[in-house]
Amino acid sequence: MDALYLLQYTCLIFMMINAAFVALSALHTRWKNKKYERSRWMLVAGIMGLAAQYLLQMKMGLRASSDDLGAVVNMLIYMPCFTLITMSIYNIEATHSRLRRMNLISALLYATIIGTYAVGRHLSGSNHIGPWLYVMLFFYVASTVYLVCTVMQAMTQRHKLLEAMSGADMLPYVRHSRASILILCCSGLALPACLLFTPTLYFLAPVGLFALLFFNVTFIALGSNYSPTEELLDEAVDEDEQTDDSSLTIGSSPATSTAATTEANQTIDHNRANEIARRLNEWCDKMGYKDSSANMMSLSRDIMVPRNELTAYFDQYQHATFRVWLSDIRFQAAKAMMLQFPNYNNDVISVECGFSSRTQLYRIFKIKEGCTPTVWRENNGTHTF
Repeated sequence: MDALYLLQYTCLIFMMINAAFVALSALHTRWKNKKYERSRWMLVAGIMGLAAQYLLQMKMGLRASSDDLGAVVNMLIYMPCFTLITMSIYNIEATHSRLRRMNLISALLYATIIGTYAVGRHLSGSNHIGPWLYVMLFFYVASTVYLVCTVMQAMTQRHKLLEAMSGADMLPYVRHSRASILILCCSGLALPACLLFTPTLYFLAPVGLFALLFFNVTFIALGSNYSPTEELLDEAVDEDEQTDDSSLTIGSSPATSTAATTEANQTIDHNRANEIARRLNEWCDKMGYKDSSANMMSLSRDIMVPRNELTAYFDQYQHATFRVWLSDIRFQAAKAMMLQFPNYNNDVISVECGFSSRTQLYRIFKIKEGCTPTVWRENNGTHTF
């Protein structure tokens, strides 16, 4: 039994275990999020596709017979599998309309790869397609670069959306984003070298396997922190995109689009600002900030003020975003609770004031006061027991 066969066998077992790991994690989900669950099964399908590819290579010995034949089969199978894994991320980060566009472009690129293979096989009369292999490789690399860049762009936009509309801790999202970028970059850079030169497999394959395992762990961790209110953010983006698409479909000019943007960033007069401020104060008096999943959409619904008016109000009268405003409200509530209930520890304070984690409480104290909550307690004569 040679080294290549053992490597393929290891990869097969690894993929099957990882697919089962991701699939069975659905049993431990506290609440179901439709977008995340679709992404879960995309990821499982992509990993199982890779497992089938390794099984095929072992049974038929394609890679063992020649590098070019193994590379052809790898590109034909790797591309849809890599696309599914990429789409499992993109499905969470982007809206449905953008996902459809990505599906279409990915399908066209994969059709180009298949077409190139068909032409090469027709001209050469066998699966050893000669120079057409490098044409396939070109389109394969182009597809990989497109998928990576598309996902990175979607994650950046999603990050901005969450910063503007969410008041929760961003650390789980940041960890997931960085892991996704790392996995995609590693896959995109390593796979072309692995396709053409078998010796590189013995070094790059273990790295890729550990990278995939790390991604799966972060993916499952993201699911355990995914709350139902995330769907409100998704609906907000879908509504905005539908508005933009309808304005362009009607044949509106750039001036019309500018007018729509100006309307979204409307000016709030003082009377309306006072009314919004009164409703926000009532929301705070009712301790609405204690809900760690509160976001711009839920606040808009609770105080019955349109989201675009809230955005304009925070910008014009608070000179801050919703996220900054809510963090300050929770920070002031945390200080007041520490003074009133000195026996409450920091975990209780963070939960009672709406912080999604104790880390978020520590971070805002470091920013606002330049010290930890414990040091602030000592400086103000309060101690936990």
